[in-house]
Amino acid sequence: MPITTKSVCVIGAGAAGLAAARHSLKAGLDVRIFEQTAQIGGTWVYSEEKGCHSSMYYEMKTNLPKEVMAYRDFPFDSSLPSFLDHRDVLEYLQKYSDGLSIDFNTTVESVTRIEEEEKWKIIVQNGLGTFDYYFDIVFVCNGHYFRPNNPYENSEFEGNLIHSHDYRHAEEFSNQKVIIIGAGPSGIDIGLQIAKTAKEIHLISKKAVYNSLPENIQQTSEHVEKVTKSGVKTVSGQEFEADSIIVCTGYHYQFPFFDSTVVRLLEDAHVVSPIFEHVVHVDYPKSLFFIGLNLEKAEIPAREELEGYEERQMSHQSSRGLAKRFYHLLQHDQWSYLDRISKLGQFESWKYMKTIEKITEYLQDRRKLDVKNYKMINFRFLDEEQLEYEIIEEENQ
Repeated sequence: MPITTKSVCVIGAGAAGLAAARHSLKAGLDVRIFEQTAQIGGTWVYSEEKGCHSSMYYEMKTNLPKEVMAYRDFPFDSSLPSFLDHRDVLEYLQKYSDGLSIDFNTTVESVTRIEEEEKWKIIVQNGLGTFDYYFDIVFVCNGHYFRPNNPYENSEFEGNLIHSHDYRHAEEFSNQKVIIIGAGPSGIDIGLQIAKTAKEIHLISKKAVYNSLPENIQQTSEHVEKVTKSGVKTVSGQEFEADSIIVCTGYHYQFPFFDSTVVRLLEDAHVVSPIFEHVVHVDYPKSLFFIGLNLEKAEIPAREELEGYEERQMSHQSSRGLAKRFYHLLQHDQWSYLDRISKLGQFESWKYMKTIEKITEYLQDRRKLDVKNYKMINFRFLDEEQLEYEIIEEENQ
């Protein structure tokens, strides 16, 4: 009896989807990629349009260097600086996607399990109509930077209030008083950009403790209690007025093609459940994945281990002082996590992972000391295996 090649559906042609597709093809599987937009790249596709899929702004450099971001078997152009313009990342992904067959402008409407056939039924819609397909394996790679978490969208503020999802140009805030709520990577990056055009900026967040900021950025390290008609009021009672407010409070997860019997979104859509090791669906550990790392080489853990993961992870995050909504936040734990995933997937060990860890940890410390200039650093490798490197600092222009 002939062996039938298993079929794979990849939802999304961003960085994760392209990697899932390439590794699936390498494993000898039949692959079909559905992408709802007109091109590959996901979050790296810039658009002047607001309220669309894109969260990219016009002038954006990566907050991680190319030495950390590259696919293992596909390096970036060595002539590029370590911190890349978003256009360079998109070009890199376009080159990586060469040879892949992708259904563009195709939206996945639903993903349902057909138990008697051990298949996933995928309903898609495109310009020609609605179509049904059946697959053995599904990789969910639709990203999570397109549904803004904006707790202030229905506030009484009388000025201009946007989420960072819709920020595009610093010139839009020329000569304005601006409040930025949230001081994570987007908040501080946007703050540094609009400092060149805005009159005054208030960066308000518990994370607002940066050194060496421009003189027109003031930091208030506390939470916002409410957005008022003229600005914001903090939990301590301080009030600030503004012409514009930019909300940089992250994103919700969203999987509109699943119903709640398959995937549950908990903690105001910040936690995806039930997922083992942030990747494998507990009920379908051989066929439903949320990053695309497991290609059936991995031995499936016992049911008790799969089901107990969420409780163990919640307890672990609590011991780190994190609220439940930060369930998927790994931070320094990412290195032990990647090691576990590598062993589970039976991937060949890669010494360069230690280099990635060293570079990342160095930059985290450097960013705290000099958030204005850390992206001027370049890394140059001193050996063929890229295990030793030197740090070169450019002068900020």
